[in-house]
Amino acid sequence: MGETVEPDPYSELRAFLREEIKHAPSRKPTAYEAVKAVLPEIKELKAKCKTDAEIRELLARMGVKLSVATLRQYVQTATRELAGHKPVRRRGKAKAKAPAKPSRAPAEHRPGLQPRSTAARDQVPVRGQSPASPALGHRMSNKDL
Repeated sequence: MGETVEPDPYSELRAFLREEIKHAPSRKPTAYEAVKAVLPEIKELKAKCKTDAEIRELLARMGVKLSVATLRQYVQTATRELAGHKPVRRRGKAKAKAPAKPSRAPAEHRPGLQPRSTAARDQVPVRGQSPASPALGHRMSNKDL
């Protein structure tokens, strides 16, 4: 009844990592976090006719270095986020949107157009070539050669 419990092989590793957590410095906030934190003050400065370049200079004096375009983007994103909208993430290759197709009435309902017959077109060889093979797809048989 004297069962011995094996010691945890990771106890030494856990103790080491706990010590590292205690000694690790806290990370510096990002520029976006700084802009988001002082967004009301930035909006007040803009209301007092301060330009984005002047606001950027003020932030740079306090160690938040970013370009004017980045400042504008951060202010816009933080404003949307604080209004309750999800942040828009655009990373990687942009996905192509399908072009909008104009709605067209069927040929029989369009004025001035007559429906074309494909039967006559399929029977006429083009530029001296033989008519198209009845085979479908990309596979060819010996009879098509």
